[in-house]
Amino acid sequence: MTALLLVAACLASYGGFACLALAMPEHWEQWGGGSQRAAAWRWLRPAGLGLLALAYGLCVWRDGPGFGSLLWTVLISAAALAVAFTLTWRATR
Repeated sequence: MTALLLVAACLASYGGFACLALAMPEHWEQWGGGSQRAAAWRWLRPAGLGLLALAYGLCVWRDGPGFGSLLWTVLISAAALAVAFTLTWRATR
C-alpha cells in the first residue's frame, strides 16, 4: 500500500509540472500543440497546482508531516527535472 502511495505521488508530481510547463505558450508550441487558445489551456495551471497539492497530501499521508514534507520536496525536484528532460527530448523544433 505504501509503495502505491509513493508511485501515485510521483505520477501526480510529474503530471503537475507537465501541466504547469504546458500552460506556457512557448512550451505548448514546442510540444506540438499549435497555437494556444485561452479556452484550451486555462485549466492547465489549476490542474498542475492541484496535482502538486495531491502529491503533497499523499506524501504526508504515507510518511507523516515531518518526513512527508521532506519527501515531497525531493519528489517535486526530481519531477521538475524529469519534465524538463521530457520537453527537451520531445522538442519538435
